[in-house]
Amino acid sequence: MSILLKKAPKLAKHIITSFYINRDIDEVLKYLCENVTWIGPGEQEFLTSFNEIKNYFYAGQYEIPSCDINNDIFEIVSEYENRCMVLGKYTVRTKENAQMILEVNQRCTFEIIEDREKLLVKHMHISNPYGEMQLDEYFPTKIGTQSYDYLQRLLKEKTEVIEMITNNINGGLKGSNDDSTYSFFYVNEGLPKILGYTYNEFMEMSGGSAVGAVYPPDLPKALEDCEQCFAKGPTYSSEYRIRKKDGTLMWVLDSGMKSLNSDGIVKINSIITDITQLKNIESELKLERERYRIALQNITDIMFEYDMENDNFIKYQRVEIDKKIELENFETKNYSKLLESGKIIHLDDIGKLLEVLRGNLHETIEIREINSLTKNEWRWIRVQCSVIYDSDHNPIKTIGVLKDITEDKSKLESLINQAQRDPLTQLYNQRVSQNLIQEYLCSSDSKNNDALLIIDIDDFKTVNDTFGHLEGNEVLVAVSKILLHNTYDKDIVARIGGDEFTIFIKSLTKDLIIKITNDILNDASKIKVKDNHKITLSIGIAFTDDSTKLYKDLFSKADKALYLSKADGKNCYSVYE
Repeated sequence: MSILLKKAPKLAKHIITSFYINRDIDEVLKYLCENVTWIGPGEQEFLTSFNEIKNYFYAGQYEIPSCDINNDIFEIVSEYENRCMVLGKYTVRTKENAQMILEVNQRCTFEIIEDREKLLVKHMHISNPYGEMQLDEYFPTKIGTQSYDYLQRLLKEKTEVIEMITNNINGGLKGSNDDSTYSFFYVNEGLPKILGYTYNEFMEMSGGSAVGAVYPPDLPKALEDCEQCFAKGPTYSSEYRIRKKDGTLMWVLDSGMKSLNSDGIVKINSIITDITQLKNIESELKLERERYRIALQNITDIMFEYDMENDNFIKYQRVEIDKKIELENFETKNYSKLLESGKIIHLDDIGKLLEVLRGNLHETIEIREINSLTKNEWRWIRVQCSVIYDSDHNPIKTIGVLKDITEDKSKLESLINQAQRDPLTQLYNQRVSQNLIQEYLCSSDSKNNDALLIIDIDDFKTVNDTFGHLEGNEVLVAVSKILLHNTYDKDIVARIGGDEFTIFIKSLTKDLIIKITNDILNDASKIKVKDNHKITLSIGIAFTDDSTKLYKDLFSKADKALYLSKADGKNCYSVYE
């Protein structure tokens, strides 16, 4: 057998496929020789020339619907010098869109010749095999019942699909007539079941109609939905509630389509789905959105969102204080780079802010931010936030609130300052100065070139008794100014009693400390009081050494030196030796 003839089974299959599936008559005809013959399955299909076959095929071109070919077998059963015989069998089944239902088994015989290096069909015979006939039959009945069996099988398949769908959804099926109440002609078992009823109980509760099943307050909206949907086409959907057997209400989605039955009567087939949980979630979300809206409307803080992956920072704030104005969002890309530039956040605070934004630090922090209006002062900002994680528990986003606490900080510092200061002179009070000095003595900053001075106004009682307490207060204020004028910011100046002051001088030589003491004595003598009364001071000085660790010891030494100054006639200083 030639190599070409071995391809004969493929040619036979190609012709059957072109005829039934592709409906390509021209493709079939080009493989027929001029003196071809053909016997078909029909009584009249006995043709003996190419033209007869051509005309017959074209005449029935649109009569035969498009089909599928399954279970096909084609094989060579005999061969000659330049020809062979191919036998085949297959199943022809009409496609679903063919408006015809048919499935038949066919047999075929092809005589194929090799003509000028080309395969052509010399003869073909197509037939429908009959099944076995009973003894009392004169014609096989199987072909007559085949379409019915196919329909039954197709119906069974569709029914199984519907049952699978209804068993896997929380709902049921119903069929309604197109009347005023949409009366039921069919209700499956699933619908009463999800409502807690038996079939008979459900039909009694609903009065046998879709209208009767709807919770009365929802009926007008449900009917309106149907009317609007049917005005546009055959499909509809509506959401409403149905009273369950236990008295609770179930939200359902009712969706379906109008269609004509075999008698030309309009029917409505529908699916009922339980959407109670979805509705509850929807209600919760609606309530949550309203809470969120109210919160946003009344919040004065700035909300923010930081996208870790893209390094985007978004602020949600009002450009004006008016709460009626909607929030605006301001996005900053490459936020970490902007932070590290030091243009918006204090350099000391950048690190901890980035740690919080990246989810590495879980605490409320306070940072300093440059005032966007003045550009030359810092605002204190409190940062509170939460981290959002993905399904693998990787941090992806940070959301939070920025609160301007500059005013609160200022008030707090003012309160702290008031608690630490003498109200008249604004110098440190005795308790604070003692704590500050003791803390310094215990620190590594403490050296052997520090000193504590105790200053006492000589005969201050005479000033109060002679000129009154107002004049005495002015003297106290004047002395405090002299002490501040002659010391440094790092020094600790305090009023520790009625007319007693202390100065703790840090890191100066003894000569400079003595010079400061003389300057204080000299400046005090220039204080003007009524009747040219002179103000003088007595000062005791105690220098620190390696053994100085306690404030009380240093104060005791300075106090003894002060006593010596008083004993030497006042208006002088003494150093503890």
